[in-house]
Amino acid sequence: MLAAAVLTLLVGLLDAALPGLRFRRLAESRPGQPAASALRQRLCSQPRRTRRAAWRLRIALLGALAICVLAAPAGGRLPVALISLAGLASLSALGASRTLQRPGTIADHAAAVMAWLIVPFFFMQRQRNSGASPMPRNPDDTIAEIADALASESDERQRMVEALLDLRRRTVEDIMVPRSEIEGIDIAAGWDAIIERLRHTQHTRMPLFDGDLERVQGIVHMRLVANELASGRLTPDRLREIAARREALLTPEGTTLDAQLLRFRRLRRRIAFVVDEYGDIQGLVTLEDILEEVVGEFTTQPAMGRLDFSVRPDGSYVIPGGVTLRSINRVLGWKLPTGGPRTLSGLIVEQLESIPEPGTSLKLGGHPTEVLQVADNAVRTARIWPAAAGAGE
Repeated sequence: MLAAAVLTLLVGLLDAALPGLRFRRLAESRPGQPAASALRQRLCSQPRRTRRAAWRLRIALLGALAICVLAAPAGGRLPVALISLAGLASLSALGASRTLQRPGTIADHAAAVMAWLIVPFFFMQRQRNSGASPMPRNPDDTIAEIADALASESDERQRMVEALLDLRRRTVEDIMVPRSEIEGIDIAAGWDAIIERLRHTQHTRMPLFDGDLERVQGIVHMRLVANELASGRLTPDRLREIAARREALLTPEGTTLDAQLLRFRRLRRRIAFVVDEYGDIQGLVTLEDILEEVVGEFTTQPAMGRLDFSVRPDGSYVIPGGVTLRSINRVLGWKLPTGGPRTLSGLIVEQLESIPEPGTSLKLGGHPTEVLQVADNAVRTARIWPAAAGAGE
């Protein structure tokens, strides 16, 4: 009976020790803690090999536990079996809640104990390229380590890592601001209108164009404009000079988000215009948009205000048709389909297969929807209810 309890405890310690043994970053000592032993550092240096060794040790412990139950006297077999089942059930519940898979002090202490039991199984496996020069790492090894990390991190960190990996599969069109929604400064407009726009804009950078967005002059930084305004030196020519310091950055459709992120970093830029194969501007993508896909909303402005959502007393939302479906899903936590059109207007037109009239009602992904305004062959605004409400509206 005592042997069964000890074996069950070792299985639990093994689960708790894994975060302290599988990741390279956990091999380094934390402030105020002694350095990890050479044995632990060796195990942490090869997480995939350590993971396999841990599974072999787990099988050995469970096998020994089964032997204890079968080898117990006939009269004491039932108590031993009940102790074993109760212990394994408790470990299963703790594992499902990730309680045993959290990195920290408990994981470090458990790793210090279990390392001595894992190491025989670790060295039983052949070490590839032993004694040879270091070989390029197999991508499968990296993916396996990422999967290991995801298994023991918090839900928030898991979502961030998954979003980071998703950047390679998504393109700039998925998150860009559509051309019709781009806010800029038209140098051909009246000077008073330009000054009014500069004084009240909430953006730190805005494109300057001459009559049409295709004739973009560059990007205006509001900090430089504010200095000129304060000194009374701002003129149309001076505004053009400020914009010319930072010419517009163009990026083709189909560029993946990870490639665009690296391009922003390499060129030290934050804004790019998305152009089609003919060079026509289709939208605008910013560094902040890409980062928010990974870490979520981090702007100090309320998300509702940024997307111009209007909340009605009945719980419905009035949303501009040019807002992207991914933005709506991210802000409201909905699951509107994103496999086809990228904007709310596009999804409505695709589903109806025609340009709707104001007042047209339909359902989008289970959400009752009413078209409010239509202009220029596109839906300008629509009213949408949550999927579980508004069915009788």
